[in-house]
Amino acid sequence: MRSLAENIKRITEADFDVHHIFKEIVKQQSIFTEDEEIVDLVFIKREHLNERIETSPIFSSAKLLIATTHGLVFAEEGFKEISDKYLGYKMKHIYYDKISAMELDMCLLQGYFKVTTASSEQPEIMVKFNTANYYREFESFVINLRHQKINYNNK
Repeated sequence: MRSLAENIKRITEADFDVHHIFKEIVKQQSIFTEDEEIVDLVFIKREHLNERIETSPIFSSAKLLIATTHGLVFAEEGFKEISDKYLGYKMKHIYYDKISAMELDMCLLQGYFKVTTASSEQPEIMVKFNTANYYREFESFVINLRHQKINYNNK
């Protein structure tokens, strides 16, 4: 399993496989407050219908989950191209005091990570992933996220 520094380097040094905004986020040039630090992250690569041919249609978009000292950041790339370098994306910020439940469900090759807040019945974040590729990353991420939430609530 890679360290946080290795994961950040893998994202920042990637070619067109990684959305530009993901690189900006992990370089901490965007979205973070002055005293906010990245604690852990999970990057899920974009999947194509035919994995051997990168020009084949996109089957699943790339996703980035980041645990910070203040909360959880979720970013997902869009499919519509805006310019040569930027694609559309969506982003959610959820502070630790707003998270009411986190769920990690892993069964055979299909895994789900869900985050629910007190203000909604449906999960605010739901990420589907292949456990063969991301099992250890999600397991470690949830442990770190839980520690951060407990520490944040005890301040």
